[in-house]
Amino acid sequence: MFKIISTTVLLFLGLTNAFSQIDSLKMGLDFRTRTELDNGQKTLIPKGKAAETSVVSRARLNVDYYYQNLELYFSIQDARIWGENPSTTPKSQNFVLNEAWAKYQFTPKAALKIGRQMLSYDDERLIGGLDWAMQGRSFDAAKGIFNFSKNSKLEAVLTYNNDDNDANDIPENEIYDIVDGGEKAKSLQMLHYQFQSDKKFQFSSIALNSVVQNSITGIHYDMLTLGVNAKKYFENFGVFGSVYYQTGKNTNAQSKSAYQFSINTDFIINKKLNAVLGTEWLSGRDYDTKNTENKSFSPFYGTNHKFNGYMDYFFVGNHFNSYGLNDYYLKTTTKFNPKSSLMVNLHAFTTNGILANDQSSYLGTEADFVFAHKFSKMFLMNVGHSFMFGSPSMEALKAVNTAKNKQSWSWIQLNFVPSFRLK
Repeated sequence: MFKIISTTVLLFLGLTNAFSQIDSLKMGLDFRTRTELDNGQKTLIPKGKAAETSVVSRARLNVDYYYQNLELYFSIQDARIWGENPSTTPKSQNFVLNEAWAKYQFTPKAALKIGRQMLSYDDERLIGGLDWAMQGRSFDAAKGIFNFSKNSKLEAVLTYNNDDNDANDIPENEIYDIVDGGEKAKSLQMLHYQFQSDKKFQFSSIALNSVVQNSITGIHYDMLTLGVNAKKYFENFGVFGSVYYQTGKNTNAQSKSAYQFSINTDFIINKKLNAVLGTEWLSGRDYDTKNTENKSFSPFYGTNHKFNGYMDYFFVGNHFNSYGLNDYYLKTTTKFNPKSSLMVNLHAFTTNGILANDQSSYLGTEADFVFAHKFSKMFLMNVGHSFMFGSPSMEALKAVNTAKNKQSWSWIQLNFVPSFRLK
């Protein structure tokens, strides 16, 4: 796949026709703050432990400059938990470069984008911007963009990763020591094709090859993920879903054979109410799976908060290389008026793999409630509350012996997003 993408980029650079855009300078501000009451988010809280309150915030400045067929984009941000730094310290380094890239439009159908950038595809199941987390997610990458028509597009992405730590290198290999998405990925190579018709039909396919490195031997392995997404809408309902398969070897040199599958039906009851009924299966290991094998699907760089419950019990810094997950859900959205809406989601979770000692595969049920109100174009408020009703199997999986009877998570978030043109 590396050779294919390299050849594609060389052909792309050979294009000479110019495509001009307007000369302009745009600026955007993004300030958001979220107060959370954690009484069982991400894992079960044991009896006797008090709920914890925290406030997180993000301040981001975005600058977007166009000149003829060139676009330059910079995004700088500060993301923090309130009180994590003393009020007088001069050494707090929360301020980071979120994105910095240049895009050159060789022709109306071909462009190159290079630098620190967000990669977001499809429903963000495999790779996305992670906007729920204050810090977000971005990559150092080169991307070729090819627009075949107004409905059809191909993107080719290449990353190469290194760190500044020479002390850990072995004579034969340069060790890359950063774990991201559950793996030590020395390089990513990706092809993504998307087709969208004028008749409410979308189709996409993705091939993501992750060149991972074993930190002990320094040996590199290929771990390939292939997937398709499809969506079709009719007059009052729609059907959408995805299928992924992973093969190769992971960082730990285990043979990978894993899958993801989801199918959903969206019932548009009226202009103010819709309901999505669906299921998602992510494969996992059994209690007796060999140590040389890995059957657990890895959603890598996905925005996992969107999928398996807002309390983030699964695949948000946890549950990787575990027993997998089957998620059965009903999601409803009610629009009270153009500015206000209420979302209610219900999830029933089971393991995908077989637990030891004949333990039940049922993990628990989660209920999520989110109220959204748009005060203005630049000011949005979201208020959320969630419950988790965990089972004994969940307690075993999370290693909590005597969990609280009530597991919950409450939050309120304020988003301020003004934008304007300077030129």
